[in-house]
Amino acid sequence: MTLLITGATGFVMSVLARHWLEVDPDSRLVILDASPLDAAATRYFASVAKRISVVVADVTQPQKWRDAVAGHDITHIVHGATVTPLSRGTAAEARREPEAENPGRIIDVNVMGTVAVLDRARTLPTLRRFVYGSSGSVYKEHGPDRPGEPLPEDGYVMPRKLYGISKLASELITERYGDLFGLSATSVRLSSVYGTMDRATASRNYRHVPNRIAHMAVEGVKRVRVNTVDAVGDYIHVEDVARAGECRQDFRAEEAVGVGEDADAHGPFLPGVAGACNKR
Repeated sequence: MTLLITGATGFVMSVLARHWLEVDPDSRLVILDASPLDAAATRYFASVAKRISVVVADVTQPQKWRDAVAGHDITHIVHGATVTPLSRGTAAEARREPEAENPGRIIDVNVMGTVAVLDRARTLPTLRRFVYGSSGSVYKEHGPDRPGEPLPEDGYVMPRKLYGISKLASELITERYGDLFGLSATSVRLSSVYGTMDRATASRNYRHVPNRIAHMAVEGVKRVRVNTVDAVGDYIHVEDVARAGECRQDFRAEEAVGVGEDADAHGPFLPGVAGACNKR
């Protein structure tokens, strides 16, 4: 089996990519990404590098990558290429609106990039499965009307920022392509992912908070503080994301499935991480 992953030189998709190869020693991987492997990704893929083909091209320009992936007999596609412009970090950084810097590029990559990959997917005679990597950003930010209750997966879908809007649009486009062309297609909404390979890249302008806290601890910061001790959210380790796909057979099964969510519900998580670092 051969998996094509878009965006696999980055964070989550790189971990999924290596997991795919480690689970099946006969499988192969094609990476389509606008950026080549950086030093971290090169080291990370070293043990499986002989079974990887890397195509460096913009996902929105299929004329530049269509021929390069044509000879690989692709059986599965995971589309994860995205621009992730989020305001994270200090209070000053959180006030920035990175979406305002190049909004057209966000829509182009996150929506029309999905269309480009789906258009290629529907022509592949060997394709068994298409998985779109969506996000919990599609949910309404303030949650249910009754405080303290978790968000239901089938409700409160009301994104307000371009990233979440583009993710929801691509979910619907993926579903419609599945209906139109008989594709076995699904979307998976990832919650707040942290862990291995978390780093700033050309398309992702931040490191997740647990990563930042861990680095502060290693660097000897005397006191790690968070903005609130009451924040609640879903956090999931990136290695669990990769394993969850295998356990649920989302990536290898052929049955059509709708939208699902990979998450691990927690109470106040970041204060616990900060507290652990402060006790070191």
